[in-house]
Amino acid sequence: FNWMMQLLLLALVTAVGSAQPRSARARTDLLNVCMNAKHHKTQPSPKDELYGQKKNACCTTNTSQELHKDTSRLYNFNWDHCGKTEPACKCHFIQDTCL
Repeated sequence: FNWMMQLLLLALVTAVGSAQPRSARARTDLLNVCMNAKHHKTQPSPKDELYGQKKNACCTTNTSQELHKDTSRLYNFNWDHCGKTEPACKCHFIQDTCL
């Protein structure tokens, strides 16, 4: 059993040691990707018209405006379907949806 553990440890150390670290550019590129979703862009970009995502928005202006309505046509969703949604909670979910 002991030799098996040593062999597994050796395999783990070899795998971790041979992994190549990502460059700073590769890590940055990962941040410049939007979700593959119906109402998102492929890459984030500045949008002055958007609420809360002016510098790096994945939502189009139309998507952001629709999300701020009480009943959105995007997903046929009513924010108050379980009672009145608090403004801070609604803001959080809009930002989460619009990343």
